[in-house]
Amino acid sequence: MKKVIAVSAGHLKTKKGSNPIRNHIRYLNYGLLGLATILRHHGNIDITVFQADNCTVNDIFGVIEQSGINIHNDCECFLLSIPSYYSITWCIQFCKIAKQEYGKTIIVGGRWVVDNHVEWIRDKLKYADIIIEGFGERKLAAYFSFPGWELIPDGSKKCFDWLDYELLYDYEKYQPCIEISRGCGAGCQFCADKNTMRLSNKPIEIIINELNNLDQVFGDYSVYFEAPHFIFEKQWIAQLCKSILSRETAFKWRCTSRVETVPIKMLPLMKDAGLKILDIGLESASKQQLLNMHKTGNPEHYLEKAEELLIACRQNNIWVKFNLLLYAGETHATVDETTLWLVNHRDLIKDISVGSLVYYYNMDSLSDLLSLGATIPDEGQITNTGYIDLNLSPEIDSEEAKRISVMMPKFIATQKDFYDVKAISYFERGYSYSDYLKDLARCDPSELPFTIAKDPVDNDCVTDGNKKKTR
Repeated sequence: MKKVIAVSAGHLKTKKGSNPIRNHIRYLNYGLLGLATILRHHGNIDITVFQADNCTVNDIFGVIEQSGINIHNDCECFLLSIPSYYSITWCIQFCKIAKQEYGKTIIVGGRWVVDNHVEWIRDKLKYADIIIEGFGERKLAAYFSFPGWELIPDGSKKCFDWLDYELLYDYEKYQPCIEISRGCGAGCQFCADKNTMRLSNKPIEIIINELNNLDQVFGDYSVYFEAPHFIFEKQWIAQLCKSILSRETAFKWRCTSRVETVPIKMLPLMKDAGLKILDIGLESASKQQLLNMHKTGNPEHYLEKAEELLIACRQNNIWVKFNLLLYAGETHATVDETTLWLVNHRDLIKDISVGSLVYYYNMDSLSDLLSLGATIPDEGQITNTGYIDLNLSPEIDSEEAKRISVMMPKFIATQKDFYDVKAISYFERGYSYSDYLKDLARCDPSELPFTIAKDPVDNDCVTDGNKKKTR
């Protein structure tokens, strides 16, 4: 039986740039690993997953060969996952080499990039044989046609039951995650999941089985509970926390949610069960911008809830990291409004991540963005790369927006804050604070989204992993 080689594409350019610190960030492509798990354990298909991360295209072929796989003789086909529009140029090179030098079948997927853009992707990836739109579970099962493939559920109806990390080359470098739900449907104008039906939270017994498996595979770990919008269903979260507390080992976890959906009264229980970081999509503290992006219909109440959440999290020693978006119609006045609110609450905020609005190929909200004052700097770039940084308004062009994205976090986070937040689920396992400081010395401070200060090392080490309980 020949081997299927699954590759998560790398990138020639990233949204937030590259530096010695960011080169240690490992975003697990759990979607590709989940598909590989199904093919291996339901279809008995020999498959290995490789994440390109910061590798060049030539480098990843070298890594595959160094792993002991003879691509010419051992490989049946490539599965290529496109995690981002920023990976398209990398994928073009990969497909050319995979076809011209190795003559292999290439199957391409990547829901956020591929869906509704199949012809554009096909034009870019001329050497790809098959392009899969939407969720890949049933489509890949049908392609390989193993016994019982018809029973594989569609990805729009079911999350992954578990991830076999040992299918991932160098899996020890990656921090694990557990998929909790899919979809959101909250209607935020900028979100690719705004109209996707949200699945109910995964049954708790399945999550506990996954945690038990992680105990065996990793020994010590932190976990990202993956969901575009983590919904704290009260009975479900209460049972989850009780089930976690009944286990022999403790771990820290984080999740992504919204300001208004976190049940503040349940924070003490969640803290006891290991919740350490809440990634909250605040997006803005400008009342007008919150309305423009359809984040809320009542900005005043929304910001009051955000403050209430921050205070409660501080009381429970839970860190809040806010995600913010510079959106169409942004002005210096709206930026100042957001910055002032953040500064007034900075003692309660661990870190913030600020991004500027990117227009992606065939994005359905373009007319709304233009009506708010945004403009496209170079329409030709969209056709070539699939994305472009927008001029947000006559006051703030794309370059000014990038500058603001770097400067705004400096009002909130120090180097230690940034490390602490990334050490749970982002930095590769084993990347210590002392390693981080060595890399920090090689970075340009003006390009870093935090201030450099001599912080005392926090004894509440976020990477202390699984220890016998001392609760």
